[in-house]
Amino acid sequence: NNSEPSRFNLSNDKYTFCTTCFNSVQSNSIFIGDDPTQTLIEIPKSLFLLAKNDIKELETMIDCIVCTRRWHQVCALHLDQIWPEGFICNTCIHQYNIKRKENRYIASELPVNNLSIQLEKRVNNFLHNHNCQTSHVIIRILSVSDKICKVKPNLKKYYPCQAVNGYPYQTKAIFAFQEIDGVDVIFCGMYVQEYDEHCPAPNTRRVYISYFDTVHFFQPKIYRTDVYHEILIGYLDYVKQHGYMYAHIWACPAHENLDYIFHRHPSEQRMPTLKRIQNWCKKMLNKAIAERIVISYKDIMQDCLDNQVQTILDIPYFDGDFWPYMIENYIEQIEKEEYEELDNPFESENSTNISSKRKSASTDENKRLKKTADRMSNSSYLLSTIFSAMEKYKETFFVIRLHNEITSYPTFHDINAVIQCDIMNTRNIFLSFVCQKNYEFSSLRRAKFSTISLLYELHTSTTDIFTYYCNACRQQCDIYYHCTVCEDFDLCQKCYNMEPKHEHKMKRSMSSIVRESQYGKHNSLNVDDKSITSILCKITKMKINATLY
Repeated sequence: NNSEPSRFNLSNDKYTFCTTCFNSVQSNSIFIGDDPTQTLIEIPKSLFLLAKNDIKELETMIDCIVCTRRWHQVCALHLDQIWPEGFICNTCIHQYNIKRKENRYIASELPVNNLSIQLEKRVNNFLHNHNCQTSHVIIRILSVSDKICKVKPNLKKYYPCQAVNGYPYQTKAIFAFQEIDGVDVIFCGMYVQEYDEHCPAPNTRRVYISYFDTVHFFQPKIYRTDVYHEILIGYLDYVKQHGYMYAHIWACPAHENLDYIFHRHPSEQRMPTLKRIQNWCKKMLNKAIAERIVISYKDIMQDCLDNQVQTILDIPYFDGDFWPYMIENYIEQIEKEEYEELDNPFESENSTNISSKRKSASTDENKRLKKTADRMSNSSYLLSTIFSAMEKYKETFFVIRLHNEITSYPTFHDINAVIQCDIMNTRNIFLSFVCQKNYEFSSLRRAKFSTISLLYELHTSTTDIFTYYCNACRQQCDIYYHCTVCEDFDLCQKCYNMEPKHEHKMKRSMSSIVRESQYGKHNSLNVDDKSITSILCKITKMKINATLY
């Protein structure tokens, strides 16, 4: 819905809106812009042209540099950025025994942190315990950034002295990969918001799972739901260990043809009903209770009643959640009713009325007193209105209790907390990026190509998206040694060479900037150039001979 100012409609140098979103804008103008550092530009709706999305784009074709056969680029899984010397089909690779360098832009080479290690370990332990030794899941945190959930204007105006300006939180992008047919495939993505102990009430020590989306390519199929549950339960376990008291889930299925995280789901993937997704969440939470990770869970209405919520400001307020928008709409309705009930202040003055000015002054004072009294009563009316809506939608919103006492665990911050990655920063930015690049997940072959392309983007971002710190000297390090046993333990080169040595085996790694400067963006693959040249000459002679006879 683009009824509000938007930065996410730019594609191919054009701002495009669907009919529904375009008509939902009540004003005669639309605010647009693609640079987050610049002010949005107001464009009259009359300048937009009605168009039909009926342009069919042909798939990109590439030629094998050996046999010259044509392939769909998506089927060939070839990127010139990864293999700049050109595409060689598998037939020629096997026939002429050509060896090419492996793709180093893979999911397992993305850096890890405490959360990714814990989630990955949990999921793979589950698969191992169910005799799925061939299935291995890779989980990475692709973005961690600090943000502020800004309180919307109507609520701030309604409670000018009590409402805060915003609630600071940290958002994380969590993605899961599985190697299918030797190629990494993304199959699950999740965006979360974490409000720590420093955040004002009522958001203190709460996490909000804002988006959770999947594409049904995980194998074996029988454990697909279990793996999704393991990821969510593992995350709840992690935040519980770090002192968070509550988790919130809005169990709302996506509308048909609406993407949450992944662009274009498979047509055969079933869209869950509201009831089914609620039962899905309950099953996951009941399992978490059995593991003593979750204490209890309830719907949002019951939680408000149990906590004796007295005002709207006592209801948790999350970025992009359902209730901030509902509160804004209800406040707007109440203020509209207040305005309509007020007498017209521009009444004509009656010359025969002796004390008209005194009466006018008295009337104005009465109006001010009445407005104050109405505002106090309307505060209760606003809460009761929200409660009525909560009663209607209560089963969609889960409030999950993780601790009995707020002081059970101190909050702990990771040493490698912030991960800067522009394309993964928010769900909207990521979805806009994959739409513009046409990285879709409508089929397995497209999911493979989209994942390869996305991993290349992540590895070769112009800014180093991951920052590493030595666990010994706490200094930032571009070349580091990662422990293959300990969770998230890195040493810089200086500390690695110091005695005594670390007790476990350590793997030498480097940040993406150092890696690119060392190898170069156009570093050729491990192909024997002479052998390829000789093969090409041989094939050329064969073709010439074929034309002669």
